[in-house]
Amino acid sequence: MKSWGNRPGEISHLLNPAFCGEIIRRTLIAYQQKSETNLEFPLIYLVLPITLHRETRERIELSSRNKMHVWLQANQDIRIGFSERAKQLVPITNEAIQFLLNQRALEIGVEGDLRVTPYRRKKIEGYSSGEIQDIMKKAEKVGKWFSSAGTTSTIFTMWGVRP
Repeated sequence: MKSWGNRPGEISHLLNPAFCGEIIRRTLIAYQQKSETNLEFPLIYLVLPITLHRETRERIELSSRNKMHVWLQANQDIRIGFSERAKQLVPITNEAIQFLLNQRALEIGVEGDLRVTPYRRKKIEGYSSGEIQDIMKKAEKVGKWFSSAGTTSTIFTMWGVRP
């Protein structure tokens, strides 16, 4: 991973650890609320490639009650290039996880599961509308999908990737 000074401006602004960490945190909260368990660590690496990819995100309908596997059947072309996107976002996901751990907003359990901890988050303007809000809402939908989609290996198989 390049140092912050050597990254293109768009990358350092759009994929900063605080923003990506908030996406991950929202996914984890929705998962925990729906399943009453904690997310298994490997699944965290699917969150950013799903929610940050515009075409994928735009096809996720918040009002739909479809399960993830049904949605993927109807949108099979979404999986084209997904494994490469996921691979490219591993370092960004790692930075976001480190940020959340440093802020004490995330804990890794003994079983390797992830849980959100209560922490004081400053209110930031701009999260209430537009593309950022859409990303956050879709991240919550992904958390709900993951909670009812089966095992980690099943979810990875649905997306056509391996942990």
